[in-house]
Amino acid sequence: MRRVALPVAALFVLLLISGCGDQGGGAAGDSGRITSRGLFPAFDPHKERYVSRCGRGAAPIEIDAPPGTRVRVGSQGGISGAVSIRTSTAPGSDFPIEVVGRGRSRTYRVRCLPPDFPAWRFESHRPAPPGFFVVSFKAAHDARPWVIVFDDEGVPRWWFNPPTRVLWGQVLGNGNLVWARSFGDGYGLDPRMAHEIRSPAGKLLRLVQTQGAIIDGHEYRELRNGNVLVDAYVPEAADLRRVGGPKRAAIVSAEVQELDPQGRELWHWNSRGHIGLGETGRWWHDVLSNPRRRLHGRETFDPVHINSIDPRGRGEVVISTRHTDAVYGIRRDDGEIRWKLGGSKTGKSLRIVGDPANRPLGGQHDARIGSDGRLSIYDNGKDRPRSPRVAFYRLDLPHREARYLGQLNDPEVRRSHCCGSARELPGGGWLVSWGDNPLVSAFDSRDRLAFRLHLAASTFRAVPAPPGATSVQALDHGMEAMEESRRPAATVERSG
Repeated sequence: MRRVALPVAALFVLLLISGCGDQGGGAAGDSGRITSRGLFPAFDPHKERYVSRCGRGAAPIEIDAPPGTRVRVGSQGGISGAVSIRTSTAPGSDFPIEVVGRGRSRTYRVRCLPPDFPAWRFESHRPAPPGFFVVSFKAAHDARPWVIVFDDEGVPRWWFNPPTRVLWGQVLGNGNLVWARSFGDGYGLDPRMAHEIRSPAGKLLRLVQTQGAIIDGHEYRELRNGNVLVDAYVPEAADLRRVGGPKRAAIVSAEVQELDPQGRELWHWNSRGHIGLGETGRWWHDVLSNPRRRLHGRETFDPVHINSIDPRGRGEVVISTRHTDAVYGIRRDDGEIRWKLGGSKTGKSLRIVGDPANRPLGGQHDARIGSDGRLSIYDNGKDRPRSPRVAFYRLDLPHREARYLGQLNDPEVRRSHCCGSARELPGGGWLVSWGDNPLVSAFDSRDRLAFRLHLAASTFRAVPAPPGATSVQALDHGMEAMEESRRPAATVERSG
């Protein structure tokens, strides 16, 4: 195997001397017989953009062209057969690959991953619905945080290193990205908390915070009218002696706010007076033994712990609260709870029909109303005798029932203490983050496993991009803009 070193921005040319067909235009055709190692995805003549690990310590890119094909690197002469290529292209930058045949050519581009880009492994089982999704994590305690956009083939198409920890992120409908800052406090106790909205070029566009309370990072739900639903944790006092706590305790209630694009509050709801302290039930031991300290040092207890918000039609909002093992439907016009699924029984509880689980929810996350009206819940199954699952229900409020429709499981996942998400894919199927397991699974429209993405660390959520919100080209242009902003500007000195 010939080894060739490429300078920064070197030109890599494959000269296809024989057998180039017309499929796909240009130099496609027989270039499909080219095999590669170190390119993500593997070389395909119909795909223009790739990523690769580059630089010192990285394995070389290996190209094996079909017989009769020559590979030319920069100004070097043509080389036949297998070629091993090392490039000194800077991390974040890209270099071109040009495939030429029958007098025509097509250019491909390879963007270099940073040297500390976290390891990942993609396991494909069957074709997945096309699209993109966002994950976020720190690969180690002392590592920098990452926000990464993957495509449906497990290829990282965009990445960013925020200055703070990140709880989770997503692509917005207009192609920008948003993520929740995190300061390790578990919920909204730090006034620096905010949702950062950034362009694909990494530019900070604005910060979103709640009115009258510190924003929490668990939810940022775009609505069709351009507004967003977010959550906050509002401090108050409570007597917790009957559950084994102090007489004058500081607790936080859960609040939902609807904000317009200018950040003005249009509607809010608070759990105070609607979700009783008795509904925390089995969670009181955990809540009392794991208080958080506000900036002024006082211990604060979290008996509700809201972790998702989703609209159900125009008149209702659905929330998930981990520390009650329950999901609630809230009527917007008067704030009353219409129904409750899971947790301790109240006058609002629905009868669950057909669920094989005796206790349907355990520390659940990410309750969503799907395009078909189904309620989906990522059920962690914490301290329940079962594996984590995505459970589906059909609500029948006139009959006060929730009918179990089925569930999704991944046999590789046995437990899930916290976190997690289950989101409907735009092309059909589901994308699941299995909480504190470093695994994302996709299922097709027939509930069959499509792929697994093994990560270096767990991601709180894995969130699909809205249909048409972004593209490989748009994400790559954002990466290029970030790289351009890092390059030192040229200076001109006057002579004499």
